[in-house]
Amino acid sequence: MIKSLILMSLLAILPQSAKAAEPVTIAAIFAKTGIAAASNADTLAGVELAVEEINRQGGVLGRPLKLIVLDNRSTPIGSSIAAKEAVQLQPMAVIGADWSSHSLAMAPVLQEAGIPMISPGSTNPKVTHIGNYIFRVCFLDSFQGKAMARFAYDELGARKAVILKNIDEEYCLMLAEFFLDAFKANGGHILWDGYYRGKAVDFEILLKKVKTLQPDVVYVPGYERDSGLLIRQAVSMGIKTTFLGGDGWDKIFQYGKEAVEGGLYSAHWHPEVPSEKSIHINKIFKQRYGKRITSDFTALAYDATTLLADAVERAGVWDRAKIRDALSTTTDFEGVTGIISFDENGDPRNKDVVIIKIENGKPVYFKTMKP
Repeated sequence: MIKSLILMSLLAILPQSAKAAEPVTIAAIFAKTGIAAASNADTLAGVELAVEEINRQGGVLGRPLKLIVLDNRSTPIGSSIAAKEAVQLQPMAVIGADWSSHSLAMAPVLQEAGIPMISPGSTNPKVTHIGNYIFRVCFLDSFQGKAMARFAYDELGARKAVILKNIDEEYCLMLAEFFLDAFKANGGHILWDGYYRGKAVDFEILLKKVKTLQPDVVYVPGYERDSGLLIRQAVSMGIKTTFLGGDGWDKIFQYGKEAVEGGLYSAHWHPEVPSEKSIHINKIFKQRYGKRITSDFTALAYDATTLLADAVERAGVWDRAKIRDALSTTTDFEGVTGIISFDENGDPRNKDVVIIKIENGKPVYFKTMKP
């Protein structure tokens, strides 16, 4: 009789214990195919690294994380479709996207569904304005555009600039706008504000005009492919200037080759930034992938995922609305890429910008700029 009672008690306990240990699903939406796939692979690696580490440490609130990766196919339409697929799968939260145009397409879908979304690297200010379930861990285009304009004027002594922007990407248009306004406000002169299509491979008409203008700097706030090809052609045409870019230049050497030597761009982080968090992620990334981190987006994605775990712990329950509330009150979260405290829009306050210089085919830490 006693044995039967003990067995019955154990059976009553088992379902509850099994439920407590059930994985909790989170989704990651990034490009696995298309033109953004190469750069997004580094971002996804950061999410996977964080999820594996969290699970090794016992999960969140005693439950392991189950990561589902959805492909946005490098397009806004694909991003919207992936977000709708995520809604059907009902994850507790979504990490993504990387490119601003992708996040702008995803955010309305996830906002309507009440699913918290944390973008690692979408810098367009409009992203988080879509709703109160949308957050990011990166600085905004408004800051990096202004910071690069100030750097060009103060540090490089540039007084004449040309802007060449990818008209098909909202990210590029916003960066160009903020750089233009800030450079003029600092006292500089914008000789020309030109544009090209995102899939362009021949920039000769644009570059002929640049060559006649002889600017001190050319700001190319595009992604690595279009910016790299443009600069490569510019150098082959004998244009001598300093090329500047934004955080979309992450893998530009793959396309620009030796032509991008000496170029400078704004970034969120660099492996050589001295901090305990940087040392830690460099160590575990090397153990996991057998190589060094080559992208600041890896660190941003790691931060987005660990910040989500931190918010769940503070919420004390796996509930989307309460996780959103906890995210909105994030203060002094110590991330790899800096201290994160959210403002009323779900944007980090006062994050630093790191200036990177391309030397010998590698991104080299140059300096950190405060807001």
